[in-house]
Amino acid sequence: MLDSLFRKFGLGNSEAQVYSELLQAGALTAGALAKRLKIPRSSLYGFLANLSEIGLVKQSERHAVKFWRAEAPERISTLLDSQITSWESAKEQFAGLLPQLKSKEARDFVAPKFSFYEGAQGVRQILEDVLLYRDISTECFWPAKEMMEMLGYDYMEQHNLRRIRQGIFIRSIWMPGKMVDVSRHIFLGVGKPFKREIRIAPQGVDCAMGYWAYHNKVGFISSRKESFGFIVESLELRQLLKTQFDLLWQLSKVHAVDLKLTEKFLDKI
Repeated sequence: MLDSLFRKFGLGNSEAQVYSELLQAGALTAGALAKRLKIPRSSLYGFLANLSEIGLVKQSERHAVKFWRAEAPERISTLLDSQITSWESAKEQFAGLLPQLKSKEARDFVAPKFSFYEGAQGVRQILEDVLLYRDISTECFWPAKEMMEMLGYDYMEQHNLRRIRQGIFIRSIWMPGKMVDVSRHIFLGVGKPFKREIRIAPQGVDCAMGYWAYHNKVGFISSRKESFGFIVESLELRQLLKTQFDLLWQLSKVHAVDLKLTEKFLDKI
């Protein structure tokens, strides 16, 4: 956990180990610290320099002997607050710059219309592309169980947090026999707070592949068995699938979920 936090500061696992060891041991000489961690002293000095630069360790001297010690853990919280403030400021600056950048954007080129992805990590890029947008309505034709197994339940939980925060609304059609127990995976709740409606397709409607239609794009995702996906950027295809989706939506049954079973997830928003 500590190493993942340190990556936010441009540090690595080695710096996290050095900091943790100093925090537990108190003041140590570089030689003693290198022995405890079983790393070359030459490498250790680089890690200490990185930690010192952002104020997580400090050097002191006693009787002509130099010691290193870790700053209090609260210093990490201060650094995180500083980064958040910095990113919020950058975001505000970019919001003001965006209209100017859009006005300069070239309009006379043909943009890529097709992007292909392989493997679970690659296919997740399709869902990340959805999050480029805000306050839009989207449609999913979703063999839910197979899609969750393909993309990962933990990833989908985090994706839903970000999706809800960005005001992206989903109408989702699930296939019978490929449903997910919403009471166990409460991030799949329905209703206005979750910005999601779910309907169950009629019996006989079955497919291992799903799609998510959004903006002027459609992202297609296979099952874990084949493990691939692709995005087609085409307003005409988007409109075609929406027309078909709307017809199937009318034939599908509302999937009602008691908000009391899922509202705990909303505490994370």
